[in-house]
Amino acid sequence: MKIICSRIVVMKSLDVSPFYAENATLPFKNRWAVMPLQASLPLSPQDVVPQWQIIQNTALTGKKRLIYIHIPFCDIHCQFCGFYQNPLRKFNTETYIDYLLKEISLEIHNKAMQSAPIHAIYFGGGTPSALAAGQLARVIRYFKQHAPLAPDCEITIEGRISDFDDERVDSYIDAGANRFSIGVQTFNTAIRQKLGRESTEAQIINRFERIALRDSVALVCDLMFGLPNQTAQTWQRDLDIANNLPLDGVDLYSLNLLPTTPLAKSVENKRIEIPSVIDKCDFYHQGAEFLAKQGWVHLTNSHWAKTSRERNLYNFLIKQGSNFFAFGSCAGGRLGGQSFMLHRDLNQYYAQLDQGKKPIMMLTGQPLVGEWLYQLQAGIEKGRVDLTKLTPHFQLFEPLIAQWHQVGLLKNKDHCMFLTLSGRFWSSNMLQALQQLLLQLNNPEYIELQQKRAQAGLSNNGQSAMPHSVIKNAKHPHNIS
Repeated sequence: MKIICSRIVVMKSLDVSPFYAENATLPFKNRWAVMPLQASLPLSPQDVVPQWQIIQNTALTGKKRLIYIHIPFCDIHCQFCGFYQNPLRKFNTETYIDYLLKEISLEIHNKAMQSAPIHAIYFGGGTPSALAAGQLARVIRYFKQHAPLAPDCEITIEGRISDFDDERVDSYIDAGANRFSIGVQTFNTAIRQKLGRESTEAQIINRFERIALRDSVALVCDLMFGLPNQTAQTWQRDLDIANNLPLDGVDLYSLNLLPTTPLAKSVENKRIEIPSVIDKCDFYHQGAEFLAKQGWVHLTNSHWAKTSRERNLYNFLIKQGSNFFAFGSCAGGRLGGQSFMLHRDLNQYYAQLDQGKKPIMMLTGQPLVGEWLYQLQAGIEKGRVDLTKLTPHFQLFEPLIAQWHQVGLLKNKDHCMFLTLSGRFWSSNMLQALQQLLLQLNNPEYIELQQKRAQAGLSNNGQSAMPHSVIKNAKHPHNIS
């Protein structure tokens, strides 16, 4: 007797209505600051060292690989910045570089590091450019000598324009840096001074022009909209200046008012007013439409390129779920899907290295969520999300797709969604919505586990299980002075 077995496919249900947009003018009441999903849970302290050894002795291939270096010092505390930690004047930065190189040397020859090319290195902070000339160059040269860098490896120095003097610039370029990401935020001198920024419009323009004369790096300028006293006219002036400068890329970020910042406290006490979310949306449209008319290429939601030099590799590859090594106090990385953070207290960081140990504060276990999460994040960044690649139940999203299209967030009504400019401004809300809905379909056990942890009061002792570099990129990258 021949028995034929048939598989019954159970169609799931999904309530998408909580994520409907309200109207075309204001689809959502506010922009949601989407923190990266905690895709895995922290290991117990006794399991950290043996698991770290396993990671270090495992070949990490199949994904692009990056390196993040954290420089946890700032010369001044900008009013809007939530990442200020160590005042530069109180610490010996040469000592920090010595310890940083000691940390790197512990792992540079391990199988994990040497198993495939490194495609991007990013010096973030803090304010990396605040260090004395030659200090970052020591680290770059060490990687050039010992790490398997790809021939076109992107090496980015993040910093503030006043630090990029001739001596520092030449030291970075001579060592091998090929991209500068400079957080100007605005060229307007009056607005800058209220934010705690020192350089004037004329000084900024002069410094960019001097750097560009070397014709040796991708030169990228960060601008911010939604600042106090900012108007459509002052914003257009910023855009005009950026367009006329010899830049390779420009980033347009909305002010994200972090609650612990001096600026947030001033707004709360009604000493300062900032533009509304509708104003911010208008600023974004103004910037994106202007850059498009001027021939700039829209790389990701916040990044534009004027020349082929600007690739924005590191920032995008992070969203794709790439493996990234991390070094330096308060740095965070992700290897083989497992996230880790290093001690933020410098004394603890130094003490662990004195014992020959990687100064790990937290290490997570294997990821609980599939690769769909990174495909979603990368798709949102590019303005294109193919739901058929993320879940077999993509038809369940049709009511949401139709509603988002109706209010102008999507260009089409297909399962492969293309975001409009409005959609790209509200992309964090759309990411949060799709993330939560896909979790219900693809990983319901994850939601149940998180609910149980919340009921049990488990909070990782107040520490995030996400790398610092990812958290910073999600909240607002390049918050530097």
